[in-house]
Parts: sequence; structure tokens; C-alpha cells
Amino acid sequence: MRKQLGDRLPEWTEEDRALVQGSNDFYGMNTYCANYIKNIPHPAKPEDFTGNLELLLENKDGKSIGELTQSPWLRPYPQGFRKLIKWISDRYGKPIIYVTENGTSVLGENDKTKEEILNDDFRVKYFEDHLQALAEARTFDGVDVRGYMAWSLLDNFEWAEGYETRFGVTYVDYEGGQKRYPKKSAKAIGQIFDRLIEK
Repeated sequence: MRKQLGDRLPEWTEEDRALVQGSNDFYGMNTYCANYIKNIPHPAKPEDFTGNLELLLENKDGKSIGELTQSPWLRPYPQGFRKLIKWISDRYGKPIIYVTENGTSVLGENDKTKEEILNDDFRVKYFEDHLQALAEARTFDGVDVRGYMAWSLLDNFEWAEGYETRFGVTYVDYEGGQKRYPKKSAKAIGQIFDRLIEK
């Protein structure tokens, strides 16, 4: 990492390390999708935050990592979610992990009727697949995951995409007095947890 990012990384003294190392109570993880990566063979640009890698949504054969969503950067890949959470667990000594954000937009959701928006099968499938991957990480990989927060409770103003993109499990009628209606995914999440959690 130091070779790739050079002096953009801070220098740590032994005193700094002693103060910080092992001081966290848990690891909070916001994650939505995975990417293919490709090395960039020239020096990193000053604004680079990937470690001098190109993030790709398709492999070298043009195959997409997941289905299209309304968000150009997001394509669901639950296997990548499981691999990432296991890597974090292994790399950092099996910390307690809370998934603090995880969810998806739906391609063309804003162009659908209210009834179509409320029947958000794509989002239900996303949660089914990602929560199954999370359960497998806990059960088979020994990941100490303690919580999961779906993004998001309500459709809202997304910082990079405004009102064009909806992530909520609750439909917000932006033009009808901000009235709220639970989508199919709002009801499904509890059922998915009931199926996956040992009683």
C-alpha cells in the first residue's frame, strides 16, 4: 500500500500505534456491491483512493458482475459481500462486525406506478441473497457479525443521485405530501431474518 500511495499515507509513530491498535469496539461496514479490479500500470493520480486500481463492473470477457440497478456504480453480487466480510474478519482478528449500510436501488423505479414500486421484487431478492451470504459468513466462516442495517428505511435524497434513485423499503410519494407506503421489501426483511436466525 505504501508503495502505491506513497506519502499520501500518514506516518505512524510507535506511540501512535500503541494508542490506536486494538482500540476499536467493533467494525462498522457500509457495503453495497463488489467490483472486478485491474492494475493501473502508471503512478497513481493525486485524487486516487483505490490503491492505483481500476474498478470495473464487467470482467475481461464483458460479463457483468451483477444485474443493472438505477445506480451506475451498483450491481448486486452477494458472493462478493460474503468474501469481503470474511476477509475483514480474517485480516483484523475476528472483530465484532455490524453491517451499517447495505441495500440496492431498482432500475427505472422512479418511472413505475406506485403499485409497481411497492412490489419491489428485485430489492427483496437483493436482501434475500445478501442476508443469506451474511448468514453463511457467520455459520460457515466464523464471522462475528452482530447486526445488519438495511439501506434504507425510507426513499430519500441520495447524496450522489438526488431523488432520481430510491433505496428505501418504504415508498415516499415526493409529489403527494411525502406520504409513506411500505414496499414488499419492508415486509420481507423480517421474514428473511425469521428464516435465517436460529431460535
